[in-house]
Amino acid sequence: MPGGIEKTDKGSSTSSYIVRDVVRGLYEGRYVAGQRLVEPDLMSHYNVGRSTVREALKELSSDGIVVLAAFRGAQIRKLSREEAANLFSITEVVLGLAARQAAQKIEAPGARESIEELFRSIEEYRDEEGRFEFLRRRNRYFRQLVTISGNEEIHRILPRLQVHLIRNRLSVPSVERIEGYRKITEAVLSGDGAQAEHVARAYVAKTASFIVPHFPE
Repeated sequence: MPGGIEKTDKGSSTSSYIVRDVVRGLYEGRYVAGQRLVEPDLMSHYNVGRSTVREALKELSSDGIVVLAAFRGAQIRKLSREEAANLFSITEVVLGLAARQAAQKIEAPGARESIEELFRSIEEYRDEEGRFEFLRRRNRYFRQLVTISGNEEIHRILPRLQVHLIRNRLSVPSVERIEGYRKITEAVLSGDGAQAEHVARAYVAKTASFIVPHFPE
């Protein structure tokens, strides 16, 4: 999942940095669905050559974030309502599995303390800190959940799913959001894998009910 992006001087930008910055731009609203990514503009903005920009665009395309079309260049992918619903359905299953496996391994050294700490960081978040800050804390929480689960395949899959589901869409109301994370945390800490999977999937489904209707048909 995309996490925090370290700022560097534009002159030291690489294709990987450009990829991370475009992803962060999606979280922050600097890049939006349907926006064209013009090679000369990117070259100037990041102070890199054409080959570096093209390498970054190919990586973004392979992640499904950018669409490359002949004669039209690169464009941030637009999701239809059906595509968004499908991504949420997959995320529900994947995150549910991560929660189940994390609950089963919660007695591993440091696992319990790390999840408690990361949940507190979400619970203490205030809206004035900005949307990206919340997403950074959320991503850290889920990354740790997956780390505890020990499932490396989820580490590869989940970031690609989540980046598509945050683009200037209405978020879950804060009360619902915190309560959802609380239930996931309590279930994981209990060691009950089935319950952890159930509440994680229920939270993703509820999130989908708030967000999916705002995608175009």
